[in-house]
Amino acid sequence: MAMMASMLTYMLSSCYKNKEDILALPKVSFRSEVVPIIVAGGCGCHNNGASQRAVQFSHADTIFYDGILARTGLLTSWINGGSHPGGGAIDFKANEKTTIRRWIEEGAKDDGGGCTVTGAITYTANIAPIYATTCKGSTCHGGIQAALPYSEMVAKKSVISTMMNSGGATGHPGGTLSLSTCTVNTFLEWIAQGQPQ
Repeated sequence: MAMMASMLTYMLSSCYKNKEDILALPKVSFRSEVVPIIVAGGCGCHNNGASQRAVQFSHADTIFYDGILARTGLLTSWINGGSHPGGGAIDFKANEKTTIRRWIEEGAKDDGGGCTVTGAITYTANIAPIYATTCKGSTCHGGIQAALPYSEMVAKKSVISTMMNSGGATGHPGGTLSLSTCTVNTFLEWIAQGQPQ
């Protein structure tokens, strides 16, 4: 009996010492696991201009990563018993829901790396394209929410600054956003440059 207790103590202490190995398990990759789910299958209306009402997630060879990241809250509701925000009988497969759920539980991070912004940043060349692929849609700005043209973006400088400085965690009147490093850096540099049109 004493020998069994010693072995059990040894085994349990060994497991504890391997905690770093458990924490180092591979995380779900946004770019190689989540994005393929989003740009195929049930999300087809959001790709290659298939629908004018739907937020676009991809077109040809371009993936609009921020457009997907900005919908993390909607994805969370959907995979946890909700339904497709645009209606219809669209759903993910069970294994796709599991992948998306794990990615969200791990912090819904974009593993695509950082982004350095250089040069002149203007509303027309840099901010409007981000806005068009990330913020506009049937349930967002340009849909049921107010559109944000250049004059509104300039007027909402403090709100945008708060959103970007928190990575989307605070400041957005519609709730938390998931923003990529590139989006944050581009908006902050645009503000630093005086918000040129």
